[in-house]
Amino acid sequence: MADPADGPSLGMECPACHEPWLRPSSLAGRYRCVSCLHRFELRSVCPHCGEHGTIVRMAGSENVACNVCGGSMLVEV
Repeated sequence: MADPADGPSLGMECPACHEPWLRPSSLAGRYRCVSCLHRFELRSVCPHCGEHGTIVRMAGSENVACNVCGGSMLVEV
């Protein structure tokens, strides 16, 4: 994500195109990039290290990082 000193935050960074246009969709745990139109799903098991994490649906939408390895919990659908 961009440094706050660079200007206003536009949103979460897309794992596919790395643009700050990832937005939550109408389904819980699903996201869509407005720039490249790829769709992602928030998984409870980290695709990088295999660690299980609890999905907090009512938390801020930017809570998609693994608590163990710091990798993204988003998987392209």
